[in-house]
Amino acid sequence: MNEKQRLSRELSAIAGDTLDFLKTGFRSETGEKASERGSSTGADRGVDSAPPEAGPREPEAGRAKSELFDAVVKQVLTCTKCPLHRGRRNAVPGKGSIDAAVVFIGEGPGETEDIRGEPFVGRAGQLLTKMLAGIDLKREEVYITNIVKCRPPNNRAPLPEESDACFPYLERQLALIDPKVICCLGGPAAQVVLRTSQGITKLRGAFHRYKDTPVIPTYHPAAVLRFPDKYRRDVWNDLKMLRDYLRDLKKS
Repeated sequence: MNEKQRLSRELSAIAGDTLDFLKTGFRSETGEKASERGSSTGADRGVDSAPPEAGPREPEAGRAKSELFDAVVKQVLTCTKCPLHRGRRNAVPGKGSIDAAVVFIGEGPGETEDIRGEPFVGRAGQLLTKMLAGIDLKREEVYITNIVKCRPPNNRAPLPEESDACFPYLERQLALIDPKVICCLGGPAAQVVLRTSQGITKLRGAFHRYKDTPVIPTYHPAAVLRFPDKYRRDVWNDLKMLRDYLRDLKKS
């Protein structure tokens, strides 16, 4: 790349970054820093830093997809497999399109979610809605759920036995939706989905896989609310990875 081409690329990146910030309040990495981070996330973390190609997908056999999905929801609403059901007002199966290209997965419902029976409807959910808008997605276009479907006491992270009891529901939801990509919100969600003990700081910024589906882990919106200066930029860069991956799929 000659000097003129390099300068043109940097100016274009700066312009894009400015538009992103004005639109969303998030700022993206530009120029050589972004490429440096992209190269380190693959080699240093032992994962592919380039977006993986989506594998072949088989349609669900048997009954209509919606009926199968409704059956999972009914099981969640009456589940008593772990002690979390004792303190719940409502189980929270998830909400959104069962034909979604993207599934967002958090760790568990909070107080507002427990009251309303819907995921991500508190302050963190409001921020998630803004984050989606920043990459041209609407809540009704995606599916949003959690690792556990009942609220853990005091919003603590789910215990391993609670996650293990609830994970078959999530596994079935993902099989029925068959998303193009999964976005894990927060370390607990990423660790359960990816079956890893690595923290979110090491996992984010790169593509991973759940079975044949690409996974992008990022920080939970609640973390961004608590420490916006620390996490907002990283979350926005992860969202841009997600946006660009979806755009590439549409072109192919």
